[in-house]
Amino acid sequence: MKPSRCDACNRRIRRNHHELLLSDFQTGQVVGHYHARPGCQGAAAKYITDGAVLQVSFVHPDRCGDEQEYCDGGLPEWAA
Repeated sequence: MKPSRCDACNRRIRRNHHELLLSDFQTGQVVGHYHARPGCQGAAAKYITDGAVLQVSFVHPDRCGDEQEYCDGGLPEWAA
């Protein structure tokens, strides 16, 4: 399976990168895939409109292991 592409920067989201998924809460359909980078996350704001109910899922890669509660999401220190 090919990696999904980020809707903000159009680059591949690799298996070892953190990913932000936006999905429609009622249907479960995925609306957008984004890198966990601040710039790419900011682009997800285009889906935030009146009456839209979205579910946001933060996907950790396998390298995070069981210590996900201490994970910084791969963000730089100034953005975490």
